[in-house]
Amino acid sequence: MNFFGYYYLTCLTYCLYMSFKKWNRTVQTGGLGITPGLDTMAMLIMCWALAPVDIFLTWVRVYKEAEEARRRADRDQNIL
Repeated sequence: MNFFGYYYLTCLTYCLYMSFKKWNRTVQTGGLGITPGLDTMAMLIMCWALAPVDIFLTWVRVYKEAEEARRRADRDQNIL
């Protein structure tokens, strides 16, 4: 198996894990009997693009939250 095969399997595993994690959270809170079937079929085709985008957006969100926390800490420190 070459690099692209491993890349595809890694992305597919990541996407399926995140999808089922979200699906379980939705069903446990009283979802209407939805199934992850269509999402899974779409992921088989698009996982090579979905995983990097999701990881990048998560990184941006975490960085933004850290930057806001740093600004709040600086502001609180200047007030004291």
